[in-house]
Amino acid sequence: MNLLDRFILTLYSFALLILSLVFMAVTLNLIPFIWVQWVIEDLYHSTSYSILYTLAGVIFFLVSLRFLFSGLLGGRKEPRSQTIRRGNEFGETEITLDTLESLATRAAKRVRGIRDLKTRVRPFEGGAVIKIRTYVDGDVPIQPLIEQVQQNVKEQVELISGVHIHEVTVLVSDVYKGNAPRGRRVE
Repeated sequence: MNLLDRFILTLYSFALLILSLVFMAVTLNLIPFIWVQWVIEDLYHSTSYSILYTLAGVIFFLVSLRFLFSGLLGGRKEPRSQTIRRGNEFGETEITLDTLESLATRAAKRVRGIRDLKTRVRPFEGGAVIKIRTYVDGDVPIQPLIEQVQQNVKEQVELISGVHIHEVTVLVSDVYKGNAPRGRRVE
């Protein structure tokens, strides 16, 4: 559901909330009958209000149809992953960004000293840019470790996929704490 649909659904829900409160108030006799009668008579006799109410009814009807059909038909489509297209003399190849993420993750995990990591790939000028967020174990100097990760990821992903990697950015989040035993508490 896109942003516009969410906004329309919010307005639609708010309007239904108000209408249901009015309906409950009428049925519980919290609104005097004379007011209800006045509104209904005004609908029949006043053309300015009847056009406004008709327009509101048409809008509600169309919005209801939109949400009904998007609910019935919208769930069938599987979201398609973004791809990078490559062409050669035999035809065209599409490689999903998920595939490139998996390749980059595998290449980064092969470097000694790298712990939990998350990889994101985005298309960039006919190739891709890879961003990695990781923890290090703290036993190896960080700068050479990161350079090794960048080199491994770039070489492996380019070799296996054939997609040009413009850059590999690595963010070191923290030193991996893992299942380290807790120290004694001194008081």
